Amino acid sequence: MVDDARSERAKDAEPDRRQQDREQGPLDVLGRSTLVGGLAALPPPPTAPPTSAPPRPRPGPPGSRQDRARATTPPAPRSAPEDGALRSVFLEKVDEPAAPAHADKRAKSGRKGDVEQREKQEASSQEPEDRSSSPESTITLWGGMQSGKSTLLAALSRAVQDPLYGKWTIYPDDHASQKFLGDLARLLYRERKFPNATLTEQRPVRFTLAGDLTGTRFSRAGRRLFRRGAERARDLTEFKVTVRDLPGEAFDLRSQTGAAYGSRLIKDLGAARSMVYVVDPVREWQVNGDDGPVTKDARQNADFFTEVLGGVATEINMRRERQGNFLPHSIAVCLAKFDDDRVFRFACEQGNVRVNPRTGQPEVVDAKRLFDGLCNAFPHGSLREIQQQIEQFFAPERVGYFVCSAVGFWVDPERGFDFENPYLINHVEDSVRFVAPPRPVNVLEPFLFLRGFGPTQS
Repeated sequence: MVDDARSERAKDAEPDRRQQDREQGPLDVLGRSTLVGGLAALPPPPTAPPTSAPPRPRPGPPGSRQDRARATTPPAPRSAPEDGALRSVFLEKVDEPAAPAHADKRAKSGRKGDVEQREKQEASSQEPEDRSSSPESTITLWGGMQSGKSTLLAALSRAVQDPLYGKWTIYPDDHASQKFLGDLARLLYRERKFPNATLTEQRPVRFTLAGDLTGTRFSRAGRRLFRRGAERARDLTEFKVTVRDLPGEAFDLRSQTGAAYGSRLIKDLGAARSMVYVVDPVREWQVNGDDGPVTKDARQNADFFTEVLGGVATEINMRRERQGNFLPHSIAVCLAKFDDDRVFRFACEQGNVRVNPRTGQPEVVDAKRLFDGLCNAFPHGSLREIQQQIEQFFAPERVGYFVCSAVGFWVDPERGFDFENPYLINHVEDSVRFVAPPRPVNVLEPFLFLRGFGPTQS
């Protein structure tokens, strides 16, 4: 009878033990549910020596004195052997109740939806990058007499229409700038004549370049990863430009014009951080060619560069704005007049010319190589001196070389480009006319370089 009573009591206590296990949770030491990856997920070791746990109360009927004691008394801290204790990261995962499968699917789809929504918001609300919201960039056109500065500026209005650079628009910042740019463009594209040489100081030309580089090789957004099916973020930018078109003689500080403008010119160049230096390679043939100087003006390119650069370096040093051994400026060195016969043939002899299949016009493959080749071709010229000073005063990453033509070349609509008859210029009596509207080559790229844009690998 005693054994039967004991067995009856054991059977009655079995559901109580299961109820007790459910109340204590899965962290009961060495319980079945504590196994994670084949290891027991035990509580962290206590800071104090373990003490013996109080006896477990026996469950009673609902509302009993024992239930009320358990409800008002906080649970005693659990202890565990130090051997085999795991990090709390395992405990956090074990303590969490298992979520239903459909809840996991909803959570994953919710996270995916949040990511897609965030990407769409970033794409729709993308603002121009820091380079586009930076303050006005004063870009100074720098070059000698008849080097092509005004013609380069006139060609800018047509160069922004080239889809190679995306979609660009020029917005003059005042009516005087609009008239100046409009007059230059009318001479070049409507009357098909070169602008007259700048003889007096012009008012600063102020305009805003607003562009969309999306999908071009200049775009930086193309390098960002985006989810399949999501809309590619647009690479929008805009920046203000102030160009000072001064007489070329103003850069010869030993001339009368240079003496009048020199002091203010150097201060302006010191305050500016971007320069477009226009090199006239034709002057090298005119002054240092086999036939000797063919004009009365025997000044070379360095006569409009060396002393001005020395004054700018002194100004920057006095302001304590040097960046190590270099000036804080960026400079775009533009070899102008690529459409001139002497420059074009020299580049062809280098094997440095290719025909752009998109435009049908020739272009230089490596502008720096052409510049170095001209330095070697005229050992008694001044281009070598300019090259050495650029390397001495400017950081290499802030120097860009470009070969530009504000006029371009003649491309027959049916036969394409002809190396034997490449030129757009037609001499009519004492004036020069173009047989077709000019098509600029690489005119916009120096300005993009000075704003931090460069072609990326497609």
